[in-house]
Amino acid sequence: MDYLAPIVASLMWSLNPAVISKYREHIKPVLFTGFRALTALASLIPFALINSHGFPGFTEAGVAVILASALLGPGIGDASYTKAIQLLGGSLAVIISYTYIFVSQFVAAVFLNEPLRLPVVAGSLTAFLGIVLASSNGNGGRFNVKGVAYAVVASISWGLATSMIKVALLYADTLTLTVMRLGFIAVFFIPAGLIVEGGPGKGDSKPLIKASLITGVLGWSIGMLLFIYSINKLGVSATAVATALTPVLSQLTVKLLSREKPTLRTVGGALLISSGIIISLLSP
Repeated sequence: MDYLAPIVASLMWSLNPAVISKYREHIKPVLFTGFRALTALASLIPFALINSHGFPGFTEAGVAVILASALLGPGIGDASYTKAIQLLGGSLAVIISYTYIFVSQFVAAVFLNEPLRLPVVAGSLTAFLGIVLASSNGNGGRFNVKGVAYAVVASISWGLATSMIKVALLYADTLTLTVMRLGFIAVFFIPAGLIVEGGPGKGDSKPLIKASLITGVLGWSIGMLLFIYSINKLGVSATAVATALTPVLSQLTVKLLSREKPTLRTVGGALLISSGIIISLLSP
């Protein structure tokens, strides 16, 4: 049952590249990140008021960790991910960004004393080969350095923030932590988006709301909640590995929802990355 949570989260997250790719011309990444958080927050607040148990140990350090995990992961990470999708397309962006799995495993091994064994290293190398294969034909055969850079920023940000969640769970339960992270993102990223990117352009409001509702409610209210729950039950490394379905599932959702045609290299890269993750599971 515990492994079902990250698998369902992967399914929810596989919709994000397709939706963002479909509405890419109407989305401003920073502002979109704030609106996603707002829609997700609105859907979770009623449950939080009824079921949340608050802070078992409220401290300034706890709030700081929760704030950092929010702004770094779903904040900077997802804003960079959105920009990468706009530049590379959903199929390739998700493959590169999801190497966060290996970043989080490394951080957890170094700072949280979670084991990093040979199968994990071998899996990382296999996944890297998948990135090389997929990137060699990204964006219609053109290697977009800027797009790849945004995807790498997403990978590193998510990897660091995933490990922070395990620490943040010492200060708040799963639901409270999810709500607090979403609240911080909305408070910081909506004003930042309006200042840096400006408001939605003419004809952008409706697509922005649609994309925010789909990716916010499904990806963040449900997906983030299940992801945090899984980290609490399984740990960082196991949870990160279990989300490996997202790059492969996203190939299907991108094709179905945004009519973006995945290339054979992209699909092959996704399969190699997933193979690397399966290899990682061999770690006892």
